[in-house]
Amino acid sequence: MLHSKRWRCTTGCNRIGAAIEVPEAMIMFAANRPQPSMPKKRSFFSKVILLLLIVAAVVLVNYFRTHENPFTKRAHAPKPGFPEIEHKQEPREIVFDGCPPEGDGGDPELNRLKNRVDEGKYLSVDFGVLIDISWPRDIERERRGRWSQSDREDVEQYEGTPVSVEGYLAGAKEEGPESPNCHGEEGEMRDFHLWLVKNADDDRSQSMVVEVTPRIRKDHPRWDLDDIRKLVKDGRHVRVSGWLMLDPEHPDQVGKTRGTIWEIHPIMKIEVENHGAWKALDDIAA
Repeated sequence: MLHSKRWRCTTGCNRIGAAIEVPEAMIMFAANRPQPSMPKKRSFFSKVILLLLIVAAVVLVNYFRTHENPFTKRAHAPKPGFPEIEHKQEPREIVFDGCPPEGDGGDPELNRLKNRVDEGKYLSVDFGVLIDISWPRDIERERRGRWSQSDREDVEQYEGTPVSVEGYLAGAKEEGPESPNCHGEEGEMRDFHLWLVKNADDDRSQSMVVEVTPRIRKDHPRWDLDDIRKLVKDGRHVRVSGWLMLDPEHPDQVGKTRGTIWEIHPIMKIEVENHGAWKALDDIAA
């Protein structure tokens, strides 16, 4: 026998709110009816959407690592004491003894800067200003093609400036085969690595590396390593002119064999103070 319950309808039944008898079995059926589950297709599409969001987030992170972030754009201005140039000179390069300007490995953009051969209108800069120029830490040991736009702008406000700086040489050596010189074994294809310091008694940990390249040395036959080492031994006051360049390959040597990764590279002119006047090394060596 079916049991029933009396329910009084308050809305939507009839005008006088008459009682309606509802079988108890119907009530139990409605209460125990299973709830519909989420279709499997909807669950699948949710996972796909989540995966796409993760991929989009990774792409955005990589983009802002290598591009200028419009929300964090920085102002770029040289530090006090450093000359500001509105238009910098484009580097001129040559093929030297069969070796192209980009060399045969490493970072071709960096090698082109090392191998420039054009003269400039050199601007006098105090050694202390050059040694204190900072650099973005994210560029260390990174190829220039991987630098962010903001880091590149930080470097470019200084790099490519024709500078002239006075000091003393704390050492000089011939480098081994390197990619800018196509790993040439002959002495004519080797760089001369010089350490320039502010004071005669400073060591290399306070130095700026300045380099003589084969492409420039060919026009200065008197720039002999023995003559340069004599300047070191005699503690001669020198003036070096050339192109300011950042070499990101040696940050681990800062504070040890150099004071900065900024270099004058290549050196275009070496002068020695002689009786209160500057005289070209070519003339003194002669």
